[in-house]
Amino acid sequence: MGTKTRKQTQSSSTTSTFLTVMYVAAFVAAFNENIINVALHDIMAAFSVSATTAQWLVSGYMIVTSIFTAIMAFLSGRFSTRKLLFFACGCMVAGEILCLLAPSFAVLLPSRILQAAGSGILFPLMMNVVLSCAPREKIGLYLSLGGACITLGPAFGPVVSGLMCTLFGWRAVFIVPLVGGIVVAAVGAKFVQNVGKRSNVSLDVLSVVLLAAGIAAFVYSVGEFSANVTNGIVALVVAFVLLGLFAARQLKLEHPVLNVRPMASIRFWPACLLVVVSMMTTFSMSVLLPLYFEGAYGVTALVAGLLILPAIAFNAVTSIAGGRVMDAHGAWPLLPVGFALIAVGQIAISMTAASMNVGVVVALTVVVYAGVGLVLSPSQTVGLETLPAAEHPHGTALLNTWNMIAGSFGPSLFIGLLSSSAAAAGAAGVATDVAQAIGFAAAVRVAAVIAVIGFVASLVYARRESHMSH
Repeated sequence: MGTKTRKQTQSSSTTSTFLTVMYVAAFVAAFNENIINVALHDIMAAFSVSATTAQWLVSGYMIVTSIFTAIMAFLSGRFSTRKLLFFACGCMVAGEILCLLAPSFAVLLPSRILQAAGSGILFPLMMNVVLSCAPREKIGLYLSLGGACITLGPAFGPVVSGLMCTLFGWRAVFIVPLVGGIVVAAVGAKFVQNVGKRSNVSLDVLSVVLLAAGIAAFVYSVGEFSANVTNGIVALVVAFVLLGLFAARQLKLEHPVLNVRPMASIRFWPACLLVVVSMMTTFSMSVLLPLYFEGAYGVTALVAGLLILPAIAFNAVTSIAGGRVMDAHGAWPLLPVGFALIAVGQIAISMTAASMNVGVVVALTVVVYAGVGLVLSPSQTVGLETLPAAEHPHGTALLNTWNMIAGSFGPSLFIGLLSSSAAAAGAAGVATDVAQAIGFAAAVRVAAVIAVIGFVASLVYARRESHMSH
């Protein structure tokens, strides 16, 4: 009996270590996503590029992350967990080194995009490992811990990279994730095990091309709407055609790149909508806030990062709390409460940002991020729980893909709104710092409208799921 108990303890300890390594890998990948935000100001100056061009370091990164996330169902079937982890860390480390040395923006952008391949693999890889190894009755908590890592990464990114940027210049922001990628690969070599079944399916290249072109056209269209409406509409139509062709092709393939069938489920697709709203909130605020603090108040990158830190801390706490509540009581009234906090916080920010009161904006940002913590992982959990276990990898791939698409078009939309509104205010003779504040307020106003849509959707969906589960 003693030997059996000891073996169970060792097995449990090994699983915990394995999960910890995957959580850290996801944290490093998420941290890497947002390191560039506080450095955009300096990069624009160093390479003489506009905010619209520089934001492709954010949007381009997220597009490539979306593509790798979407093909993860294929990758995890074809390659072992260990191979995928080492490949992802390799992309990240190589990309960081190239960014450190980049002589021009034309070199910086593809180097940054190489890192994105790593992130696109590490997020769903972590979720797949959690779904394979975590105890069934605590799946909500374990997914929330993973969600907290993915949220905490972008939260600490601006603070640490702000410090590096202020002390050593913008190139230094790539040092921390470079070290992180090396450490994860080294520790993973010892503790990471292979999970899941392998299959010998081949990748449908045309599907990947349609998906990549569709997402890129979509992100481009969103950014164009604030500058040239005609271009925006044309690009949006092209995006919908390409993505429609991609979806139709997936339904015909015996081994689809991304199984879109769960999207036909009335119990699953609303969860994807809620994930999109919550991810647009967190990614967009993390890009907009540093631009606002640096542009409107003239603070350093470090101070801009520190001003976001209280919101991140609250987000971490509410993420864990949200996972526990989800396991114990389900989605009602957790999801509507979280989306209500996001909507109320953003409406209040849009009304007060132009008055240049930094304390009020910081406090309201805490409210918004606390709301995101309550809804992001529970939205994913409630969606996955509606699918049979065999479809969990496909559901995970879909949710993660929507996550990344939201993360790519959110910043593109809101930076476009901020830039055009600030330019209009500047043309009307308003001082530059106040024009930046007016632009930020205009962008957050649109984000608040999207949050209200999320609140209404969560109200209907969580209530209905609550009735069905009982």
